[in-house]
Amino acid sequence: MAAEFIVDVHHHYMPALLFDRLSAQAGGKRIVTNEISLTLHPSRKDLDAHIKAMDEAGVTVSILTDQVQVMGAEVARALNDGIAEVEKKHPTRFRGAIHLPIHEPEAAKRELERGINELGLRAVALLACHLDVQIDNPIMNPLFEIIQKNNLPIIIHPQSKPIGSETTYNLDRCVFRPLETTQAIVRVMCSVLPRYPELRFIMPHLGGATSSLKGRMMAFFETADADIPADMRGYLKTQTEQKQFGITERFEKLFQSLYFDSAGTGAWLPAMAAALNVTSADRIMFGSDYPLECKTAANIMESLDMIRQAPCSAPQKAAMLGKTAAQLFKLWR
Repeated sequence: MAAEFIVDVHHHYMPALLFDRLSAQAGGKRIVTNEISLTLHPSRKDLDAHIKAMDEAGVTVSILTDQVQVMGAEVARALNDGIAEVEKKHPTRFRGAIHLPIHEPEAAKRELERGINELGLRAVALLACHLDVQIDNPIMNPLFEIIQKNNLPIIIHPQSKPIGSETTYNLDRCVFRPLETTQAIVRVMCSVLPRYPELRFIMPHLGGATSSLKGRMMAFFETADADIPADMRGYLKTQTEQKQFGITERFEKLFQSLYFDSAGTGAWLPAMAAALNVTSADRIMFGSDYPLECKTAANIMESLDMIRQAPCSAPQKAAMLGKTAAQLFKLWR
């Protein structure tokens, strides 16, 4: 066993059948349609390349997800089948998540139940917004009930082509995706967690813009039963007013129930420092975004070094590298 127990909770894999289909459609290294905007790096389907990169970087286990479930039930089913096959073949190296065609509610429920009962997958991959279905949409409720009952972690990823985004200057990737994650956090805290408090959400990319916007989120956070004067509802409230109206404690309890992964930063150390200003180290887990942001083992090691250089203690770094994820995903250590 590796000296360090490292779990990569943000690791993309696409079965070859799906990859080849999209690659042929794209005619190049990126595919951009009305539904998706993806880089088709060949390693995405190459399981041997995944294992080789993990071995060289010292990653013990990777949690497999992708983002193409917006293409419908058939694609989601093929994605889940392929990921389950990888987990079955390499049970000590990979864990897979169930992908759902949310815009097809009945099919999504069937696929969730199939993923749990037939494929044996023990996590769920959801998009921060699925096409035009936001994460707090009522059609999500039957799914959340099943997920909570089965105690499955939920791995969030912004959809590859967020609503209203454009590809000019890579704006879809560097701005729109982080903002979609940020608004999903607000929706989850205001609507989903109050109704399904046992759900465990893993928010990607250190929460998008949350490190900068948490104060503003708090300032506008309200609950129906909070003791807020009618003439103050809907207005920004200062830190003092938040405490006065009993909002601070409620907000922090919800916020501190969220997990975050470290992917999406380009291994930029100030991003880690900023995240540690708004949440604790036991709520942050390593994510590589392989084979996209991290395309090689060297890239993965650079992202691991961001955690190793983080301004926190050695036990906290060990938690971020793998111990928290091992507990959350019920791994073998």
